[in-house]
Amino acid sequence: MKKSLWTKDIVLTALAAALLSAGKQALAAIPNVEVVTLLIMLYAACFKPQIAFIATGVFIVIECFIWGIHTWVLAYIIHWNFVAFATFLLARIFKFKNKFIYFGFTIFVTTAFGVLTTAIDAFFTVARVNVAFGYAFSVIYMRGIYFYIVHVVGNAAFNIVLFSPMRTLLDRLMVKYYGRDVFLREEDSGSKLKRSDAAKEVAPSAELTDYHRSDKINDSKGD
Repeated sequence: MKKSLWTKDIVLTALAAALLSAGKQALAAIPNVEVVTLLIMLYAACFKPQIAFIATGVFIVIECFIWGIHTWVLAYIIHWNFVAFATFLLARIFKFKNKFIYFGFTIFVTTAFGVLTTAIDAFFTVARVNVAFGYAFSVIYMRGIYFYIVHVVGNAAFNIVLFSPMRTLLDRLMVKYYGRDVFLREEDSGSKLKRSDAAKEVAPSAELTDYHRSDKINDSKGD
């Protein structure tokens, strides 16, 4: 059982990382329009945490092979891991379901990405040229502000349209992929599977998707 679960984890991690890279490259021709933020948030909300974090790390490594090593690598390491970890906290620890929380979070982290990359570039500029950090930061940020705005608007649009329905879909797919070792509460019937009952029927849920034990999977509508 455990070996089979590990195999499924590896396959899912590889697929998740591949989708991140494919999604990034598919929109590479459109400056600052990307689906990486959306996908990493979905992974952190729906998959095991190790799958989301490892897939994010593999994606960063693949990007390094494609584009080479530069200052953006530091920004990627900080930013994408923060997106994964923060979304994990929102969805799996605090169990927030309201889509507007994730919409606001998307705007926040996308805006922060522009600030982060600018700060890193300004730091290295100051190291090479004798100028004040604040001056370097202002010049670099204003030079790219159009792209930052496009980035925020694009990610906000992707999130408000796709995050909630895709999260519901992935939750259901995870139940089918790993088996029925989850605790379901059907909205229509009001039935609830207790932990003790589930433990007798299937393997411990810690080995599976770690889907919210008290969350519902409503087949008639999304969140």
